[in-house]
Amino acid sequence: MKKAWKFPLSSDIRVAIVFNQPTKPFKGEIIDYVAEASVEEEVCAVKQSLEMLSLNHQIFPLKDMLEFIEALTAYKPDVVVNLCEGAFGDSDHEMHLPAMLELLNIPYTGSTPLTLGLCKDKGLTKSVLKEYGVPVPDYCIINSFREWRQQIDFPLFVKPLREDASLGISRKSYVRNEDELRAQVEYVNKRYGQPALVEEYITGRELNIAILGNDDPKVLPISEIIFDFQDEPKIFDYSAKWIKDSDGYQKTTPICPANLNPSVKAKLKEVALKAYKALRCRDYATVDIRLKEGSPIVLEVNPNPDISPDAFFAMALKASGISYQEFVKNIIHFALERFY
Repeated sequence: MKKAWKFPLSSDIRVAIVFNQPTKPFKGEIIDYVAEASVEEEVCAVKQSLEMLSLNHQIFPLKDMLEFIEALTAYKPDVVVNLCEGAFGDSDHEMHLPAMLELLNIPYTGSTPLTLGLCKDKGLTKSVLKEYGVPVPDYCIINSFREWRQQIDFPLFVKPLREDASLGISRKSYVRNEDELRAQVEYVNKRYGQPALVEEYITGRELNIAILGNDDPKVLPISEIIFDFQDEPKIFDYSAKWIKDSDGYQKTTPICPANLNPSVKAKLKEVALKAYKALRCRDYATVDIRLKEGSPIVLEVNPNPDISPDAFFAMALKASGISYQEFVKNIIHFALERFY
């Protein structure tokens, strides 16, 4: 029998925090582990919030699937906070954890397996967004350089088709000619074992838009990445995002809220919400956008963004006056309201 939850949350609720145990990725670069390990910061922040909310909770790292399912079902959680971004060093498994939770009939926070799987494939994401009238860069998908047909003008940007957290992205991802394009496509194909997404390089301001909610989702204050590079590419690559002693990290500064005029801000909110709804994002997500001559161009949509205390989403929460504790309470509400 389903429980009839009364809100606010009662202290007898049982919350499970599930996350992928950080492990060496089986593809890509050794240094990619830094992004994998960042999930531990999210776990600590959510755990602290649950303690402040006086809610029973337990953490469940995904190391062995059978042991994980046995421990989780024995705990009998009322709701799961899903922080899994993959499993066993493979981000392609991100969608499988919520699929398992659905089969076990356990409510969970965040987007569905369909949305997570769709957004994992950057080509499919762009295809859906275009169908819904959301502006995206010109792009093509290349399984090997032999497929290149000069579809898009240089300069171009090359990234793995199915990775997040800027894995496989460096300043070499910005290519100005066919020799550089060949080298980067072959790097992605061989090192990451997947097709390369080749897209138009968009100059202009880079913005990160956090969205919270479902029926009437709210756009939080917009973040911007300020670049201190004299020349192109002005990008937020892997080192700028994760390697604190790198030149890229030192020369990129996130600010929130961004200084935007009202008309541009309105356009950004409209496009971001359109993308959020088109991909059926749920509870929370972020949308990466660049301004091309004042017009928003969607680069990526992340339905399972980094929510560690120093990430863009947390910055936007703080700028909006929403505490991290309130955010965690909200997403648990969302999950329980869907289910009960």
